This record gives sequence, C-alpha cells and structure tokens, in this order.
Amino acid sequence: MRVLFIYPNLNAEEGFNHGIAVLSGELKARGHETGLININEALYDVPSDDEVVERVRAFGPDLVAFSAMSQQYPYALRLARAIRAGLPEIPLAVGGVHTLLCTERVKADGVWDFIGVGECDEALPELVDRLGAGDPTSREVPNFCIRLSDGSYRQNPLGPYPRLECLASEDYEIYELDHMLPRKNGWQSILTSRGCPFRCSYCFNREMRERYTAEAGESPKSYLRHYPPQRVVDEIIELRDRHPGVRTIIFDDDLLTMNREYCIELFERYAASKVGLPFVLNAHVQAFNDDVAAALRAAGCMIVKFGVESGSNDLRRNVLKRYMGNDQIAEAFEICRRHDLHSSAFLMIGLPFETRRTLDETIDLMVRVRPGRMRWAIFYPFQGTESYAIAESAGLIDEEKMRRMENYFCASCLRFDEETDLLIRKLQRTFHWFVNARGKGPAAREYRRFVDEVESWDLETWLANEPDILSRDRRCSDDLLARNIPHYSIRYTEVMAVDSSYVLSERGQDKHKAVRTWKA
Repeated sequence: MRVLFIYPNLNAEEGFNHGIAVLSGELKARGHETGLININEALYDVPSDDEVVERVRAFGPDLVAFSAMSQQYPYALRLARAIRAGLPEIPLAVGGVHTLLCTERVKADGVWDFIGVGECDEALPELVDRLGAGDPTSREVPNFCIRLSDGSYRQNPLGPYPRLECLASEDYEIYELDHMLPRKNGWQSILTSRGCPFRCSYCFNREMRERYTAEAGESPKSYLRHYPPQRVVDEIIELRDRHPGVRTIIFDDDLLTMNREYCIELFERYAASKVGLPFVLNAHVQAFNDDVAAALRAAGCMIVKFGVESGSNDLRRNVLKRYMGNDQIAEAFEICRRHDLHSSAFLMIGLPFETRRTLDETIDLMVRVRPGRMRWAIFYPFQGTESYAIAESAGLIDEEKMRRMENYFCASCLRFDEETDLLIRKLQRTFHWFVNARGKGPAAREYRRFVDEVESWDLETWLANEPDILSRDRRCSDDLLARNIPHYSIRYTEVMAVDSSYVLSERGQDKHKAVRTWKA
C-alpha cells in the first residue's frame, strides 16, 4: 500500500511532526511506501489547492492521511474536500491532537473515511495492512472512527498505549532534512518520551490520559513512557552522521526532567558517547534539582526551558491548574545559574480574567528570576480543553475573532475591557521593555522612557508606531551592547527576548562580565 501524508503547517514555525515520522517508520517496516506533502511557507512555496490535488494524483496513494493541529484543521478540511472532489476514489484519514479533543466535530464534517484518535502508531499500520489485504475486519481497528456506507461512523475504543521500545525507528528521511535544517539553523527535534503527569487546563495531555483510562483501561500512572536511553543516543548519532547540517538537538518531550533517574542516565550516556552536539530541553520547576542540572551541564546542555506561564499565583492555580509558587520558580532559575545553564521562561499573556495587576505580576516575576531568555504567546483556548470550558463558561470567547485566527502569537480571541486589551497588544511586542524598565542598572532608565511613551499611546497611535518597534528595539540594543550594558532584546523570533550576555557570548565576548553588571 502507498500512504501519502499531508502536514498543513501554515503561518507557523518549520515544525518537525514526530507523529508522521513514527507512523511512516512503522508503515515502512511493514513493507508499505510513504510520502509527504509538507506545507509550510518558510520551507516551500505554498501550493494551491489544485496543485495539492495534482501532487496527490502523481503519487498515486491508496490512502491520504492528514495530521492537523486545531488551528490548521480548517485548512486541512478544505484540502480534503478538494481531494475528495478531484479524486473521489482515494480514502482520506485524519489524526492529531484536534481529532482527540474534538472527535464529534470532526465526524460531523462528513469528509473523512478514517478518523484516528490518540496514539495510532500501531493502529494505522494495522488498518493499512487490513485494507491492503481486503480484510473486512478493517472496520474493527482500535483508535479509529470508521465511516460506514450510510455516512455514520463506527467509533472503536482506544487500544493500549503503544510500547515505545517496540516501535520502529522514526522515519526522519520522510522530511527533506537537508532542505529544512539550514532554515532552522541546524536545530533538529528529538523525542525521548511521551506523556506528562500534570493536569494543566490548557494542554491535551489531561484529555488524552482520561480517555485512555476510560476506553483502554490504562492506569493514569502509565501515561509517561520513555524510549530506552541508549536507543535515543544511537539515533541521534546516526542522524548527526547522516546529516552534517544537524548542529543542535531539541528534546521536545513535554517534560524530560520528570523522571530524574532516566534523565541523568540519558545524559550520562549522551556525554559518554561523545555525541558532541549542544542540546535544548523542557523542564519543570517542580522536577528539577542540582543533580539533574549537573548532568545536563556535563553533557553540553545549551538551554533549559521552563513553562512559567504567569506570575500570578491566582491565575496559575485557578485557570491554568499549575500548582507551583513563585519561590519554586525562582529556585529553578537559581539552580540554572549555579550550574551556568542558560534558562528560558515561556509565558502566556491575555489569560482568562487577566488584569493589569496580573500582567504586572508576570513582569515583576521575570525581573526577579532573570531568565536567560523569555518567550511569550497570547493565550488561546483550544477546543476540548478545560481552559476552553473555563473561558467559554465566563463568556470570554469571541467566536468570530477565534475563527479568523491562524496562530496564537499576535492577538487575543478573548473579550477584555479596552484598556486591558490594548495593554495585551502592547506587551505582545514590548513585554521585555517592561522587564528592562523595572530592572536595576543603567539600561532601566532608557527603557522606562520607552515604556512611558508606549503606555501613553491610544490604540490609533499604537497601531501607527507598532511597525517600528522591532527596528527600534534593535537600535537600542546595539547601542547598549556596544557599551556592555545588560538588557533583553528581541532575537531569533519576534516573541523572544534574550539576555545580552548570551548575545555577547555568541559573538565570542565575555558573557560573565555582562552577568556581573546585572547585579551592579
């Protein structure tokens, strides 16, 4: 059988979809052929719908399988309808987080022959095997909603979690890595695990775990699973040797440091195997200590990323269901400093019930913990999550604004009063200016002037000045860097501010001198 994957990923980073890579690896291990149409404007010219149909026709698939995030799903649906109209004989499948969270809505669209729910690493190859053999039991494959001749769906329960150690190696080659890597500065994503034990209201993991418990009888404690550490290291080495463009490894696990023993063993093996590539990973302030930090440092860790989300204990606890305190957050960043690890704080602004006070609390927390970098996004309530229900029940969601949104970086789809809404818009561009302005040292005076000016602008004035914010930020930063004055400035993406010591270290200058100046 020939299976063609389609990955719609517009107006987004040049992502590497591990789900597709794992599924392709499993299918190839069973003798099937696979292909990929990867739609991302940063990688390729975006094809028209008709061009997509012609590429499908040229591949000649026996099945077309989409993987779509919630905000990409309307585009995926449009392409599926175009393929259905032009090539009605080809069955269509869809999977991804959106189908888990919004199964009934996806079924109601009526275009999909197969809707994959949950982890389909074993289910999709089984379905393809049975379809290829003409096996009538294909309609009984777990994890799939299968459309029947009358247009209704047979919804099969979820099967057990796939055993990661038994899965075939990911098919990294289904992506044109040598084309993708230069556009990602050589950063390559790797997964060592799946799952997360926490119950954050905005994340799909909670719904995934609950559904597997209800339908497959899995224990909630079995959700967090790991690949064998040496297998992970060996795959990285193979990737490094096959693709010299790989320069940095991104461990994209939801929470790599949760199992401290596994984490330490993995990076001891990483160091012993002389992988020689710097790496980045996600940590949790409640699952991080000096022993883990020491192992990361010894193995060549480049950045440790923490989900801080908000400086408001009230919003973290009651809206996000993140039960951690500001003292715990501060200690995690202090551990990073003790071990000379560059830290990153991910933040959300525009949360349900956000106010000027809670936004100030987030700014003040960043002043306190002084992360190596900060990255922020405007809160987006994904349908099917608890956070969506919280926002919806409070009447905060503007459905029309939500339908128009393609990403969650530029604007909010929630209803706020005019003053708060304008402040969120301003912080989306200048959050780090507010942090700089409240810090110590000679840069604060300059940024206080900037902040006072921004705060004085009404909406019309803000919209007129917004296009110049990035260039103004860079002009100011270049001047401060020349004088070795510490500050945060926008680097790498438009929603990331990086400590000047890191920028100086990239240029081969003494970062420790800049770090000491923060304390002056």
